[in-house]
Amino acid sequence: MKDAPATALRPQSEADALKAIAEAALKADAGGCNLSGDMRQLASSGILARLCAFEGGVQQARAQATLLRRIGRASLSVGRLAEGHMNALKLITLYGTPDQLRRHTASARNGAIFGVWGADADQPVTVVTELDGRLRLAGGKRFASGLGTVTHAVVTAQHVDGLRLAIAEVRHPGRADAAAWDTSGMRATASGSYDFNGVTAEALGAADVYLQEPHFQGGVWRYAAVQTGGLEALAEEVRRAVSATNAPGEAQLHRLARIASLAHRARLMVEDAAARVEAPGAGPKAVALSLAAREEVEVACLEGIALADRALGTRSFVKGQRAELVRRDLGLFLRQADLDGKLRHVGLALCASKAPIGEVWAG
Repeated sequence: MKDAPATALRPQSEADALKAIAEAALKADAGGCNLSGDMRQLASSGILARLCAFEGGVQQARAQATLLRRIGRASLSVGRLAEGHMNALKLITLYGTPDQLRRHTASARNGAIFGVWGADADQPVTVVTELDGRLRLAGGKRFASGLGTVTHAVVTAQHVDGLRLAIAEVRHPGRADAAAWDTSGMRATASGSYDFNGVTAEALGAADVYLQEPHFQGGVWRYAAVQTGGLEALAEEVRRAVSATNAPGEAQLHRLARIASLAHRARLMVEDAAARVEAPGAGPKAVALSLAAREEVEVACLEGIALADRALGTRSFVKGQRAELVRRDLGLFLRQADLDGKLRHVGLALCASKAPIGEVWAG
C-alpha cells in the first residue's frame, strides 16, 4: 500500500483538506494509498488541533462534533482514525502526568498520529512486569485501526490490579498484520492485528481509569458524529441524483426530503450529547443521552441507506461510485461492540430517573 502523494499535503483551508480527502477516498479503499496523507491534511489545516483542544465548554464540544461530522462526510475511514486520535489525546489529557501530556501533545503537533486499540486478539494483552512507570506487555490486539498510519496507540492491558492503560509506539511493521482486516467496508482503515509480545510501553493513569464515566461509554458521541457525516454523504448523493433530473417524481422528492431530515435529526442529537458529556460535572444522564444518540444515529443511517438504495438504484452497488463506498463503509462502521448492552444502559437510566420522559434530558 502506497502513501498519499506529497503534492496533496498543503491545503489552504479546512475546506481544501476535506475536499482532498473526499477525492482520495476511493483510491484509499482500493488500496492505492494509506491514510497517512489524509491525516497530514487534517493536521496541516488545523483540524486535528481543534479536535484535540479540551478546554471544555458547550460551544467547543459542538464545534468538535461538527468537525468529526464533516470529516466523516468526506471519508468514514479517515473519520475513524481522526476520532481515535482525538480519543487517545483525550485519555492522555485526563489521566496522564504533566510530563506525558507535554511530550505527547508535542509529538502530535510534530506529526504523530495516535489511536486507541482496545479489542484483544485471541491472546489478550497483559502486563508481564511493571517498573518505574514502564509496562512490559504480552499478547496482541485486533481491530487495530490505522496500521501504517498510527504511530502511537493507547492500549488496554489486563493486570492483577485491574485494566491498565499503556502508551506504546506501534511503528514496527513486523508486528502489524493488515491482512487480518478482510472486510467489505472500512477497508482503508487497515484495522488489522498487532503483536505486543515483548513491547515496553508507558503506563497511563491508575487501574480501571479507562472505564470511568462520563468519558468511557459517554464518549460514543464522537464516532456517532462521524457516522452522521456518512449519512450526510449519502443524502448528498441522493440530492445530486434527484436534482439532476429535469422533472423529478414525487417519490424521489419524498426520499430526498426524508433522508435529509434523518441526517438533520441525527446531527442535533449528537451535538446535544457532545455538549452534555463534555460539560463540567457531567453525570449518568449525559452518558445515557450519548448512548441514546448512538442508537438514534444507527436507526437513521439504516433507514437512510434503504432510502438511498431506492433513490439511486444500481448506482448504490457499482464499484467506483461514491455512494457504493459510503453505504459499504457505513454499514460496517455501525457494527460496534455490545449494542444491546448500550441500549439496556439507556433504559435502566430512564427507569432510575424521577423526571418524566421529555424532561430527563431537558435543560
